[in-house]
Amino acid sequence: MRWREGALFVATIALALLVGCDRLTFVKPNMKKSKFEDVRSVPDVRDSASDRQRMAASDGLQLAGNRLQGGDLDGAEKSARHVLESDRGNTTAMTILALVEQRRGHVADAGTWFKRAAEQGNSGPAEWGNYGTWLCEANQPAESLQWLDRSLAYPDAIDLAGMRANAGKCALRAGQTERAERDLRAALDLAPANAVALDGMAQLMFVRGRMLEARAFNERRLAAAPATAETLARAAEIETHLGDQVAASRYRQRMAQEFPNVTPNAKGH
Repeated sequence: MRWREGALFVATIALALLVGCDRLTFVKPNMKKSKFEDVRSVPDVRDSASDRQRMAASDGLQLAGNRLQGGDLDGAEKSARHVLESDRGNTTAMTILALVEQRRGHVADAGTWFKRAAEQGNSGPAEWGNYGTWLCEANQPAESLQWLDRSLAYPDAIDLAGMRANAGKCALRAGQTERAERDLRAALDLAPANAVALDGMAQLMFVRGRMLEARAFNERRLAAAPATAETLARAAEIETHLGDQVAASRYRQRMAQEFPNVTPNAKGH
């Protein structure tokens, strides 16, 4: 399987798993244009051993992806590892294994697979962006930006809005607020309802003390995707700063009802 087809396949799985939350997302590459496009001719002998191996890998990856989406983590792992037995450099199989470990809560193991995929000779913008995203979620935002920037160098090969949003949130975590605002606003120019970018802008305006703007971005974030404890806590704090105690109380009550066992950080870092 060509790396770009595999990247699209895995990114689609990852987006399906992560949709509707403020976590950084794995992004779907744009397949219309890619500097990494495989331009090799199709073999004349269609039933060659290499073709059969490629088709078997494709089927194995499809099965692994279906199992992952269905919550069968053991089955997904088994299928992905089977692909790696015959194709040790298959970045799609590695990324599926990373997602399996992430779903299991094995953060370090997930990072190992994301890194391995990113460092393969046939890796591309999707793998670099995925590893950068993992680094940011693992509290290594400065290093993550190096990988995200590498991915952003090929804007036609990625979901540019999603990657800009990821980079903006990571820059915010790294204390690079000017870059964070630039990337987050660029993401929103491309995708005005991007929940990650809206959450990042709400955070940024909140820490800068620009509460009216923080309110506007936070309300857009709440309209774009299901609420989290952090977005509700931030909304309550914003309303407290703006003097609307009724609205603040309403947000706190909602937070207590929807997230009774969570103690959120309004800044959301």
